[in-house]
Parts: sequence; structure tokens; C-alpha cells
Amino acid sequence: MTDNKAKELMEQGWKAREELDFEKADKLLKEARVLFEKEKDWFNVTEAINHLAYSEKLKAVHHNLQGLHLAKGAEKIANDHSVRKHLVLRALMSLANSAGNFEAALKYGEEALKFYDKPLPRADILSHIATFQLRTGKMSKAEKTIEEAMKLCEEGFSLESEPHRSIWKSKILLTKGLILYNKGELDGAKELGQEALKLAESQDLKTRIEEIKKFLELFD
Repeated sequence: MTDNKAKELMEQGWKAREELDFEKADKLLKEARVLFEKEKDWFNVTEAINHLAYSEKLKAVHHNLQGLHLAKGAEKIANDHSVRKHLVLRALMSLANSAGNFEAALKYGEEALKFYDKPLPRADILSHIATFQLRTGKMSKAEKTIEEAMKLCEEGFSLESEPHRSIWKSKILLTKGLILYNKGELDGAKELGQEALKLAESQDLKTRIEEIKKFLELFD
């Protein structure tokens, strides 16, 4: 009896997820998981957990699309009122990247670059552009772009304050490491990742630390 109830809850849960009712979905799937655990039905325990995992993935996709919609609205306002839109372009670039639309992210990055003159902020945008070039198969361009970013980073690091300069520099180092990794230059890639991690840890940049550690897991 409990098993049938749990299965019913699980079915209702994943259906709620597909309808984007995430609060209801999570509640039902968690209840189903508890019942399955009581019955020691480990196969369906894993199924309930899998559905919860898919729910988290779909939440991210849904929220990213909402973010893109908002940023597009901000872009329209900026265009209509002739507002400097460099921050809007950064948001669009980041959201397109999260959605896996690297061609669009590259376009937004290249447009945003026009608004940046100071060395380190410009280097930061270039590091993003290099990532998108890499993701779209433009390895040669990515290499040239990240070298330009590295040069500007060295020129402008002392001109900026913390934590921004370490956030930007650790990103640049990580991007170059990723490019080297994709070229098969593993020692150099790992060294840059470790340098980026040391810098991020020195400023307790939690988000960046997690990102770099994920990269360094490639060498385990």
C-alpha cells in the first residue's frame, strides 16, 4: 500500500515539474523518497532522487530564460533612451553562456568590448570572448585573445582594487588554462589553474574557488 502511494506521489511530482510548478514537485518527490526509504525500495529511492535532480536542472534552465527575458527588456530600454549599455551586454553575455548559446555570447562580448578602455576590465571581457571563441571552435582566435587579455591584466592589475582585480585575474588565468588543456598542454594548464586557485583563495572568492576546483578535477 505504501509502495503504491509513493509511486503515485512520484508520478504527481514529476508531472508538476514538467508544468514548472517546482515547489509542488519538490514537495511530492521528497515525500515519495521518504516512503520508498521506509520500504527499503532502493531502486525507486534512486528514481525519486533522479527526478529531484532533473527538477534542479529544469529550474536552472527556466530561471536562465527568465533572466534573458529581463536582460532583453533592459537592452530595449537602453536602446530607446540612448543609455550606455555595457552592463546590460555583460548580463546578456553571461546568460547566453549559461544557456550554452556561445555564438550569441560571443556577439554580446564583442559588442560589450567597445565600451571598455581601462586595461583590466577590458582584459576581463577579452577572457570571456576567448572562452566563447574556444567553445565555437575558434582555437587560434582564442589563443590570440587570451594573450592580449594576459598582457592587459599585467598592465592594469595595480590600477584596480580588491576584490575585483583578483576576480578578473583569476578568470583570465583559468581561461588560459582551459585553452591549454584543450590543446593538450596539460602541465601548463594545471599550473595556471593552481595559480588561479591560490589567487582566489587569497581573497576568499568562494564562487571563483568552486569554478577553479572544478577545472582542477580534470587532472585527478
